Amino acid sequence: MDRGRLWACGVSRDSVGWPRSKEARESDIMTTQPSQIPEASSGALPVTRREIFGWCFYDVADSAFTTVIVTVLFSLYFGTVVVGDTGRADFLWGLAASISEVAVALAAPVLGAVADFSGSRKKFLGVCAATVALFTASLWFVGPGMTTLALVLYIIANIGFAGGGVFIDSFLPGISNETNAGRISGMKWAMGYGGGLCALWLCLPLAGGIREGAGADELARARLIPLIVAAWYAVAVLPTFLFVRERSVKRVLPPGTGMLAVGFKQLSHTFRHVRRYRELVKLLVAFLIYNDGIVTVITFAARYAKETIGFETPDIVKLFIVMNVIALAGALGFGWLADRIGQKRTILISLGIWVAATTLAYFSRTKESFFVVATLAGIGMGSCQSVTRSLVALFTPKANAAEFFGFLGIAGKALAFLGPLVFGVLSQQMGSQRPAILSLGVFFVLGAMVLMTVDEKRGKAQALVPVEAPGTP
Repeated sequence: MDRGRLWACGVSRDSVGWPRSKEARESDIMTTQPSQIPEASSGALPVTRREIFGWCFYDVADSAFTTVIVTVLFSLYFGTVVVGDTGRADFLWGLAASISEVAVALAAPVLGAVADFSGSRKKFLGVCAATVALFTASLWFVGPGMTTLALVLYIIANIGFAGGGVFIDSFLPGISNETNAGRISGMKWAMGYGGGLCALWLCLPLAGGIREGAGADELARARLIPLIVAAWYAVAVLPTFLFVRERSVKRVLPPGTGMLAVGFKQLSHTFRHVRRYRELVKLLVAFLIYNDGIVTVITFAARYAKETIGFETPDIVKLFIVMNVIALAGALGFGWLADRIGQKRTILISLGIWVAATTLAYFSRTKESFFVVATLAGIGMGSCQSVTRSLVALFTPKANAAEFFGFLGIAGKALAFLGPLVFGVLSQQMGSQRPAILSLGVFFVLGAMVLMTVDEKRGKAQALVPVEAPGTP
């Protein structure tokens, strides 16, 4: 047998392709349900270790954008150099994030349905990746006072980033099953945090210009940061397109019907049958709420550390190195935990950690105490979204993966404008970021309350039945 193969039902190798015992293989054969078998198991496309790592490598690319551009260096550059006013910068940065999130929320389900119907998830993923690389590189043109240009370019790049997340995640049901989805998803997030750290390290020598009163030469070097991130992204995303195979099957387009019209029709058809997937719907509603808190923390963490706690740029870099290392470990550890105690319980534990982090951030007055906050936030970041993704994969009919992950995109984006907007408004109106950070705990508590109503076993059973194309008997 090829040592690089991970058979789709998971009976020959574990979640990442390592050899398994005879007893474990026999146990898998006896216990694996049809809904747990990836798309490839019924055809000629066995899942290989190389394909799993190719799928994971997309986060190595993506995390460079979210770490360096969204969270740390460019967000600081935007506030300090481009805008120069803390309250206004918070409001505009939150508004830009909200606009891009709403755009993806509106488009993702329809485009997901089109991608499923046309068998072209990789093509849609490629468009998103190209958008991120191109418009991130274009941020090089942004200098002091160029607020509008910065916002427009950032919004478009962030749309590509968020849209790419929908399409890459839609491959997870086809390369995983109930016994390994948590570990595979966790490995992807862990590799992403490692990639974000490496990209941040490459950009650090250029960060000296991100301060008030920086000289022209320092500013010129700081403007190179988006170019480095774009180059990193373009290179790191290649394994995904080289090794991940297109697993959606192209369907015949009805005569006289355009692909976009089919997408809307399929989406409407799915909504009419959504009662079949009530547990998935409840999960998505819960994610819609608690993910808003996570997105807001990612968006404003560096600015909170700088403006409220008093961190300088070198301190912020150290802070995010700590967060990413811990998030890497959290993604791996909680992925392992989810496969043993269940995804729902694991997510609830993670949300409890998030509540503790936001509460402690409100009371934090020293850099030392804020490093404790960063530790808790790192654990939360490395676990909550990763395990949620694996549970959505287990609740999703494989034939409708891109469309259903488009719904995850809605859940991740539909209210994602609210948290940043609330944070920005509270910060501006109250003259302090502390009430804004405390308000985020509400998102985690409400999300946990909805999640507690989800029946994990029933949700997996409901995924057995796909939504057929409109008009299918």
